[in-house]
Amino acid sequence: MNFPDIAVIASGIVLIGFLAWFFFGPKKARQAELVGQVQQVQVLVKGGYAPNLIRVRQSVPLRIVFDRQEGGECTSRVVFPDFALSRLLPAMAKTTVEFTPDKSGRFGFACGMNMVHGTLVVEPASASDKAIAALPARPVTAASSNGGHAARPADAAKSEEAERNAEIADLTRRVIVGALLTAPVLSAAMSDGFLHLSWLPSLLLNRSASRTAALR
Repeated sequence: MNFPDIAVIASGIVLIGFLAWFFFGPKKARQAELVGQVQQVQVLVKGGYAPNLIRVRQSVPLRIVFDRQEGGECTSRVVFPDFALSRLLPAMAKTTVEFTPDKSGRFGFACGMNMVHGTLVVEPASASDKAIAALPARPVTAASSNGGHAARPADAAKSEEAERNAEIADLTRRVIVGALLTAPVLSAAMSDGFLHLSWLPSLLLNRSASRTAALR
């Protein structure tokens, strides 16, 4: 084993370790800030949720501002299945989602296609939280930051079509880039495999000669 082989193996081990840490390592939770009677946190939506681990308090009204900085269909909706909540997230806009987490535990939320995920950690209510919950509640709404109402059906259809086209274009670019990056590695692996198979013709000739000698 020469130095290039050792370097490739070491690089592969480092890359695998990094990917394992990135996807499965411990993540730091973002604590929602208490603003008046409401706890609030902002989440960036761009290829995922940032932060994707949010810590909140039970029985205190929660306001999550989703700042969606991408188009496409995948993250166009956010769903909180444990709280029976689903909201549309327009592209390149901030959308405020408000509800009161009335139970403690860990609850997942995801995009409409269930490909992008986040976790809401609801801590049990304390005495002060119960006091806040006992205060008169104001109406809870969920609207975009521009204060506009829901788009008309025609406008919504055009918006969804534009987002779908953007998603297709983005996936096409990703496939092309992935193919370009994979081609050199695949070519090298195939050529290396063919080089290692160079002994096959000589082996076949030797076997043929042996059989001819046996027949004689």
